[in-house]
Amino acid sequence: MSTTTELRGFVTGLILGDGKIDKGVEKRAFVLTSTNTDFIFRVAKYFQSNTNFKLQITDRAGYTDKHGAFHRPCQVLSIKAHPYFTKLYHHFYTDTRGRRISSKALSWLTPAGLANWYLSDGYIVLVGNTTGKIKDRRVELATDRYSEADVDRAIRYFEKEFGYTVSKVKRKPGCYRIRFSLKSAQHFLYMISSYVPFSMRYKLDLRYDYKPIWMTDEYYGLMMSLNSANSPTWRQED
Repeated sequence: MSTTTELRGFVTGLILGDGKIDKGVEKRAFVLTSTNTDFIFRVAKYFQSNTNFKLQITDRAGYTDKHGAFHRPCQVLSIKAHPYFTKLYHHFYTDTRGRRISSKALSWLTPAGLANWYLSDGYIVLVGNTTGKIKDRRVELATDRYSEADVDRAIRYFEKEFGYTVSKVKRKPGCYRIRFSLKSAQHFLYMISSYVPFSMRYKLDLRYDYKPIWMTDEYYGLMMSLNSANSPTWRQED
């Protein structure tokens, strides 16, 4: 895989997640926000090693927005305007700056890019965990900002490219998320595992204390290594 292809796949995953291409005319800038320092510095290190992008990292204090929602303190990675992002822009934005996912953009994704997308917008829900008995597990990508057609396009990508079993879950009117079957989720999580910072490896662990018949030896080994490494506290999402 060429460096150009790797870079494009890496950046694509960031933009599909929490990254955004900022406004501009002839050149456009890139901004990535995250509450995880390790993730921000991992992305910065990649860019410094593979591009001539001029970047900086700044801290942003927590704040409450006009809707009353609190936003945790985070770090912001900013890249100065560069023509590279101008070439990508229309694969991720409509003419009115709404978000979109083109088929071409999906074809650019690499395992590293998919990891970036999942680290931004993916999560595991342990159904019943608060009661002390886990009844089910769900692995999803939060694609609320995209249209139903875009979500359907992404689902077809996962089905065609990897043979995954995925479904579309309606969160509220006009908002949909992508849910992986548990059999497909283990293949996906194992594929991206080497690109995940240690402090975010809780996003990989389905938390089984036995090996279901559908689980591969590779994923079971990964899960056991995560458990033995005392992964950070689980992030729960409704």
